[in-house]
Amino acid sequence: MFSGKSVTWAVLTASALFAGTLSASPAQAMPLPLPTVSPASAVLPMATTATKILSQPASSTTNRYGVSTRTKFSVTASGTSLKYQWQSRTPKAKKWTSITGAKSSSYTAKGSKWASGTQFRVVVTGKGGKVTSAAVKLTVRFPSKTPAADAQKAFGLTGLRQGVDLSAYQWAPKKKVKLAAVKSWTGSHGFVVLRAASGAKPINQPYVNACTGKKAKTGSKPVDKDCAYATLADAVSKAKLGLGHYWFNGWIDSIDTTPGNLFSAGYTPTDSANQFFAWLVKDGKLATADTDPIVLDVEAGRAWTTTKSGKKYKLSLRAWNPTEVAEFLTVLKAKLIDSGRRPNLYVYMGANAANRIDAGEYVWEPVAPLARLWVASWGKDNGRVPDAQPLTGPWSEWSLWQYSSNLRISGSGVGALDADLAKADAWTPRVDG
Repeated sequence: MFSGKSVTWAVLTASALFAGTLSASPAQAMPLPLPTVSPASAVLPMATTATKILSQPASSTTNRYGVSTRTKFSVTASGTSLKYQWQSRTPKAKKWTSITGAKSSSYTAKGSKWASGTQFRVVVTGKGGKVTSAAVKLTVRFPSKTPAADAQKAFGLTGLRQGVDLSAYQWAPKKKVKLAAVKSWTGSHGFVVLRAASGAKPINQPYVNACTGKKAKTGSKPVDKDCAYATLADAVSKAKLGLGHYWFNGWIDSIDTTPGNLFSAGYTPTDSANQFFAWLVKDGKLATADTDPIVLDVEAGRAWTTTKSGKKYKLSLRAWNPTEVAEFLTVLKAKLIDSGRRPNLYVYMGANAANRIDAGEYVWEPVAPLARLWVASWGKDNGRVPDAQPLTGPWSEWSLWQYSSNLRISGSGVGALDADLAKADAWTPRVDG
C-alpha cells in the first residue's frame, strides 16, 4: 500500500510471513524496486510419498548350460527418490547378502553364477521409508542323469537306452574321457557311438592332431581316421557297452569346383564307403555277428583355402546331397553283405534338414529306404530331453536321437558331451538289410 511517503509490502513464503516498509520521498514519483526473494523460499517443497512395492518379483527357472541361461527378477515400486539394493541368500546361508552393483528395479541372475535354490529379494529405500520385497527362488536346471526314463515318461515310449557319442576331441592329451564314469551314467544297457573317420579335411592340409596336440598334415586323400577310434572302440567293447560307428561326409569330386580337384583329388562317395568299411573291420573290430549302427554323418564342414600357381582357392564343405549319400550307402551295404555281415545303416542329420521339403516332397525321400535315422534335435540344449520329439521327415520315426550337446558327466574327465537316446530296436538290423 502506498501512503504517499512509504509503501508497505509483504511476501508469503512456505515457512513464514515476511513484512517490511520501503520509504520514498513524496516529491519523487519513481518506480519502486521489487523486493528480492530467494528461490528456495519461493518454491513449495514436494509432498513426500510413502515407499510402496506395487508388484513383487516372481520365482524363476533357468538353465545351467545351453540357451536360456539367465533370468530377470523385477519389482515395481512407488515413492519419492527411490533407491534399490538386491540381496541374495544361498540355500545353506542364514543371512542375506547385498549383491554388488545390483541397484536397479530389476536383477538378472545367471545360472552359471548362482546355486539352484538361491533366494533373492530387493530393499527399496525412499524419502517415504524403506520396504523389502518378498523373497523369491531361483531354480537352475542341470543336465539330466535319467534322460531315457524322462523321455519314456514324457512321450509314452518304452525300452529306451541312453548313451553318448565320442571322437578324438574327447581324447586330448590332458582331457581323456573316462569310460567308467560314462558307464556309470549310461547304465549297463548304455551305448557309445564313435567317430571312425572324417572326410572333412582336404588333401595336403596342415592341422593339429587332437590326440597328441602336435602338427600333422593330410595326405593325397581327403580322409583321415579318427586318432582315438581304435583305442576307444576297444575300451567300449571291454566296458560291455553298445557300440556304433560314424563317418563324417567330406570332400568329393562333385563338391570340389577347383581346377584339377585341389581339395578332393577326385575322391568319390564310393571311395569313402570302401575306406570306411576297411577301418570298420580293422580298427572298429566289426565282427560278422555284430549289428552295430553304422552311420554316415551328413553335415556341412568349414571353409578351407589352398593355393596353386600363386592363386588362392577357397571353398566351404557342403553337406552331401541325397544322390551322394545314396551312392555311399549302396556301396557300403554291398561290402557288408559280401563279407557276411548284416548291415545296420544310418544317416545322421539335424531335424530341420531331415524335414526339408522341395517341390512338395521330402528331399530325403530316396534315402529313407536305405538307412535309418539318427537325428539331432537339441531344444534348449541344456543336457535335458526337449519338450517335443524331433521332426523326422520321410522317416516314420527316429531310431537314435541326439538330444543335446551339453551333457555333463561327473568324473568323466571332459566337459560337454553329445547325449543320445536309442530306441529298443536300434541295434537290430532291418529285415530287408
